[in-house]
Amino acid sequence: MTRETPQELFDKGFISEDQFKRIDVITSGKVISVFYELRTVLYLGVMLFTTGAGLLIYQNIGNLGHIVSITLLALLMFVAFWYVVKHEMGYSHSRVQSPTPYYDYVLLLGCLLFISIQGYLQFQYGALYEHLGWSTLITAAFFFYAAYRFDHLGVLSLAITALASFWSITISPQKWYSGEFFTSSDLHNTALVFSVVVGAITFFLDYKSIKTHFTFTYLNFCVLIFFVGAVVGLFMETWWLMYILLIYAGCFFAWYMARQKKSFLFLLYAFLAGYYATTYLLAETVFEAEPMLWFYYSILSCGGFIYFVIRYKNFFKKAA
Repeated sequence: MTRETPQELFDKGFISEDQFKRIDVITSGKVISVFYELRTVLYLGVMLFTTGAGLLIYQNIGNLGHIVSITLLALLMFVAFWYVVKHEMGYSHSRVQSPTPYYDYVLLLGCLLFISIQGYLQFQYGALYEHLGWSTLITAAFFFYAAYRFDHLGVLSLAITALASFWSITISPQKWYSGEFFTSSDLHNTALVFSVVVGAITFFLDYKSIKTHFTFTYLNFCVLIFFVGAVVGLFMETWWLMYILLIYAGCFFAWYMARQKKSFLFLLYAFLAGYYATTYLLAETVFEAEPMLWFYYSILSCGGFIYFVIRYKNFFKKAA
């Protein structure tokens, strides 16, 4: 829509004078929306509050007392969830509008406080060492319930993160405790399996029309985790060719989803992952025989990336 569009529609009789006045103040810039700016400020406020509460307790732990600190956090968490339950609109497979302007932020605050209490118990008392996996799984299940029950994308992200943590912890809890987890675990292959399984569940839920607006968030996590796992495997395993094929398969999937979802982000994932795989493949084959080709490849690839960003950054907006 251009600045002259409302006037053209009014002249042709497609909109009334009252509608023209409402639209004209927006297109002319006299009235602007600060919706996303306010949401950002509120989300930052929740994050800063929970972070500040944690730092305050940590720095004054001797003065406040452990029981008092946990009690205050728990009380605030229960108040947040009480507010959420009191104002809830009920579950629906489709998107549910927030009943109050602060509803989403209060729910996020309650979930973050839930994590803070868990961390506090673990840090101070070591209460979860023997059952760290189950604790993480229960947290993931609770966040999934809250995300679907109260329709919150932020809590869904916390749930997916907690579920991914559970998968990694259950590989070898003893190595997790001893600090040798990342040096000797098979985490990159676990990431590949995790992303494929969660992606399959996502498509099933989308097919059943259950919270279809959650699909993008699921796929974003799955694509990222898949590519990270495949790239790590590429550098760690001797059978690197298999990981290159996996990356190319992931690139095709990301490209397909980019077209389906009209998302440049998935296209960018495909481009970067494909670039890593192709560079590694050339380094192990062509560049071994002709090292000077590295120079030309570097120049051409940098130019190709710039062209890609300029060419496709607004491609889907124009197509839509």
